[in-house]
Amino acid sequence: MKGILLLLAFYGIGTMASKWLHIPLPGNLLGMLALTLALVTGIVKLEWVEKGSLLLLRHMMLFFVPILVGVTPFLQTIAENPLPLILAMVLGPALVMVASGKVIQWYLDRKREKTTTPSQAEAERRSLDA
Repeated sequence: MKGILLLLAFYGIGTMASKWLHIPLPGNLLGMLALTLALVTGIVKLEWVEKGSLLLLRHMMLFFVPILVGVTPFLQTIAENPLPLILAMVLGPALVMVASGKVIQWYLDRKREKTTTPSQAEAERRSLDA
């Protein structure tokens, strides 16, 4: 229960920040960014939100039912224009996956460089000691 309350708190924080600060991003996205920042910095421990997030993920299909019901009045429009919708459904996630992969790869390469290569000063010190 604590995890779900914490997730809802970050959702609320993001929604309020979007509304009050007039940020042109959805509140749920700002909340997720704030939660990610809190997890990375250690302000929020993963154990605190893990059980709640797993519960929500397990029942995620229930959250799509209202969306599916809301789309039914537009079935005729969807049938008339399938190509743009299919392209959006395929290319959008594909671009997100590629961009996410590139960012993660860049982060891992940068992290690997920091742990494997000595700093410039340390390299000069080693060459002088030899």
